[in-house]
Amino acid sequence: MARLVAIIVAVAVLIVASLATRHEAPSTAVEVLEAPIDHTLLSEVDVLIAERNAVFSGCDEGSTDDDLETRKDEWDQLQRQVVSVLEASADAEHLLVAALLTWRDEPDRALQLLGEATARDPSDPLIASQLLELCIRFSGQCSRPRTEVEQKLIAADRANGLAWVQVARSRLERSDEEGAIAAMKEAVAAATIEEYFADYVLLFDRALAASADLSAYERFEGAFGFSAAMVSSSYQITADCTERATSSAEWQDACLRLGERLEHGSRTLLGKGIGFGLQKQMYNLAGNTRQYDLVSGRYEVFRNEYRELTAKSTQALELRDATVTRKYVETLNASDELAAMRYVAEEVQSRLPGSDPAQQSTCSNP
Repeated sequence: MARLVAIIVAVAVLIVASLATRHEAPSTAVEVLEAPIDHTLLSEVDVLIAERNAVFSGCDEGSTDDDLETRKDEWDQLQRQVVSVLEASADAEHLLVAALLTWRDEPDRALQLLGEATARDPSDPLIASQLLELCIRFSGQCSRPRTEVEQKLIAADRANGLAWVQVARSRLERSDEEGAIAAMKEAVAAATIEEYFADYVLLFDRALAASADLSAYERFEGAFGFSAAMVSSSYQITADCTERATSSAEWQDACLRLGERLEHGSRTLLGKGIGFGLQKQMYNLAGNTRQYDLVSGRYEVFRNEYRELTAKSTQALELRDATVTRKYVETLNASDELAAMRYVAEEVQSRLPGSDPAQQSTCSNP
């Protein structure tokens, strides 16, 4: 099952690299991860994803193309099994998971499943978010009026800044610039910043329990891997900010404030990394070297802490303990991902006393 997570995480890295830069994704995960660790948003995001997921998927050095193909086949087989069970369910969250596992290959099928899920539970923020996500990505295949889908997400998740960012991106996609900047201002003023990573892990865990014969540890490990691949295109707002902030002080201010909210309000390493990157982009554009250096300093402290914790946590895989993985997610949900990593590091050090963190290294290939 660790190999299953490895292939899913590799896919996640490529997706995020593409979303963050609006460039074509590189052909392999290795090409992404060998990017130098500097102050560019791309390298920050790639390293954050790779190192975060190394905790529960382990390092995968020395793999061959045949190994990768075998793992992909394993993933596809499990995915088909899960979807075949869940798409026949009357449960809204089962239909959501079935849609999430089919949209890349069969967007029409995924949109139909999400439509059924919405009818059963129109107030679920995950369902509302994913329906808008697919309508953005496959606008020609989404028969629902875009404004209606946006309003459903706002009704379901009004207090979440990232829901408003998603609405802003949707409005940009349909050329509503005025509506987009209004949504960005709502995002900055929103009460919370919520990526729902822990919710997705628990969602996939329940779905796997209902559709696959896996142990508790394998189920949670698979749920973690599937969730790692669920990246909202909301993060592509970084590219939109770069394009518009050059000629618009209003966009520059909104994007800067969003970066601040992500740095201080996000629970996940990825969200915080995006926040640091946005701020540095905007301060660099404004020529404000003092603030740029201050943000860079805070990022270095943040990066050093998570890399130290990653080095201490990479043997968590050896514990094969579903209680540890579940506690990781619960701690993330109650606090943030750095706190969750501290918990795992402490578990590894107390239960594997012979391990030497000094000998651990971060993965170059997740």
